[in-house]
Amino acid sequence: MGAIDDGLATAAAAASAAATAKATAAQKGVESANSYGISQTLIAAYPELQAVYDLFKAGDTGKAIEALQATKYYTELSATVKTRMKAKAEQNGVYLQQLDAYKVAARKRLVTSGVKIDMLAFDKLVERSYDTGMTDDQLDEAILFSGKITGFGGNVLGSTESLKAYAESFGVGNYLLKPYWDQKSKDLFAGTTTIDDIQKEIRDQSASAFPAYADKLSAGVSLDMIASSYKGAMATILEKDANSFNYTDPRLRSALQSVDKDGKPVTKPLWQFEKELRSTPEWQYTNNARDSIDSMQLKVMQDWGIM
Repeated sequence: MGAIDDGLATAAAAASAAATAKATAAQKGVESANSYGISQTLIAAYPELQAVYDLFKAGDTGKAIEALQATKYYTELSATVKTRMKAKAEQNGVYLQQLDAYKVAARKRLVTSGVKIDMLAFDKLVERSYDTGMTDDQLDEAILFSGKITGFGGNVLGSTESLKAYAESFGVGNYLLKPYWDQKSKDLFAGTTTIDDIQKEIRDQSASAFPAYADKLSAGVSLDMIASSYKGAMATILEKDANSFNYTDPRLRSALQSVDKDGKPVTKPLWQFEKELRSTPEWQYTNNARDSIDSMQLKVMQDWGIM
């Protein structure tokens, strides 16, 4: 009996040692899995990691690493995203704190740019951006195509308003309507166009509308400069503020879009323009018209010897 008891005790000790060794190996496997960022909490978010975890726990580290490197989690997520997702799964308070800081930074940047967007939609877009590791440019693009933008302010609005004034100075403000400026605001925000690009479009449009001055307009000489003598003549002859005349005025527009008998664009002589202005009904009610008529009457009376 003593020998049998000794054998049973030995077998029990061996089994216990084996169980201990197995538990120790499993614990080391769990530690190895954790060193690769794999935990039960993360597995709940990415079930494909369960098989990898089991290989680590079984002590088959080589196969576990091979299996890990074949997962979508490993191949498709950046180190940044892995860190964020691990925090989201295991340290949600830390994750939310970091997400909030990311939102604040994104909001400040977009406010400077001038984007106006519904805040609920903004929060959803930013959270998705944070979780997927988007760059600032990628986030901007996501916002741009979200359909949630309600308008622009800040830098974009300032640039757009300056460009509108530029278009007016080149005489084409009436051609460029709201849809054009809405699109240009989006393009400026997205970085797909520049102020210089839009200014060139405006100059090209102006050169097309006023072909007699195409070379000057394309070179950057504004229509305001070109038309200043015509506006001055209108102000003097019609006795009005020169700034009250814009490029929708048919008289000014006719002068700037003058053509010869063959339809070729030409520069209208200033004297001819002045003569045409004095033939308009509006001129007849000016002081200089009355003075001119009085002078003519005086001359006639003198010629007749009445005075």
